[in-house]
Parts: sequence; structure tokens; C-alpha cells
Amino acid sequence: MGLNFNLKKATVMSNVEKVNIFSGGEDICTITSYKFLVDFITNESYTNEETKKRISLSKAPIANLIKIIKDLEVSTQHKIKLL
Repeated sequence: MGLNFNLKKATVMSNVEKVNIFSGGEDICTITSYKFLVDFITNESYTNEETKKRISLSKAPIANLIKIIKDLEVSTQHKIKLL
């Protein structure tokens, strides 16, 4: 009984400078970022890629709300409900 893992699929990420890690005499691939579920994980604590992606995804719905808010035919009560 013990831990078994596939060295061909294994990757390592470190928060310090490049590190070489060996297992069974083979070098394990070192990466700087990867995508986990919907987030980009990087070896830095702050990710510009993820922030830019989220900002771009939020711009379209906000632009649609601005069109509705400026529309004079929509009542104020309906505008308040949207916000």
C-alpha cells in the first residue's frame, strides 16, 4: 500500500524560482500556471489573466443595463427592480 502516481501526467508548481524535482530518477515537469475548474492558478498570488477575463465577461451585461436605464419609456420602478 502506498501512493502511486503517473509521472507522465504529473506536474509541479512552486511559488519560488524554478525547482527541479525528481521522482524515480525522472524529472517532473515544472509549470508556472494551470486552469483549475474556471480559475487560472499561477505561481504568483495575483493573476492578471483571471481579472481581465472576469472584467470582460461583466462588461456586456452592464452595457445592456445602461441602455435600459437611459431609456425614457421604461418606468423608474422597473429600473429599480433591475438593480
